[in-house]
Amino acid sequence: MFDLSSYRKADDGAVAVEGAILFPLLALIGFGIVDLSMMMLQTHKMEQGLVASASYLARADSPAQLTTQAKNIAMTGRPDGSGPERVAGCSANDITLTIRSVSNSGQYRGGSTIKVAELSSEYNYSGFGFIRLVTGGTTKIRSDHEERLVGAQ
Repeated sequence: MFDLSSYRKADDGAVAVEGAILFPLLALIGFGIVDLSMMMLQTHKMEQGLVASASYLARADSPAQLTTQAKNIAMTGRPDGSGPERVAGCSANDITLTIRSVSNSGQYRGGSTIKVAELSSEYNYSGFGFIRLVTGGTTKIRSDHEERLVGAQ
């Protein structure tokens, strides 16, 4: 005859059963944290590329003629575009560069018009897929930077 009371009192293997239940959940949380960290790193790299690009344009005499080099700096850190990409999967086509003139009413040093470089970038983050699983679709990373052009005449 089968005695159920002996199984209720036995605790052999309880840790193994708890581990079998909790390990997949903990692994999912761990991989999600790693995926989120990678997304934050990619965002930081993108922002640093835009800052370097704007700094390059800010000191140029004719920044409107250097837009290709500025985008290359944002992507690889070099004006010629050689070298490894800062952000995998992002290209120079994902960067928007606008040079606009802002009227100065004496609020800032300089002439009556100040030039500003506006850079923005947006691309789809793929990562490990855990963030995509939570959000239910694509995750876009977006970054913007704006800097006054001091070398432009």
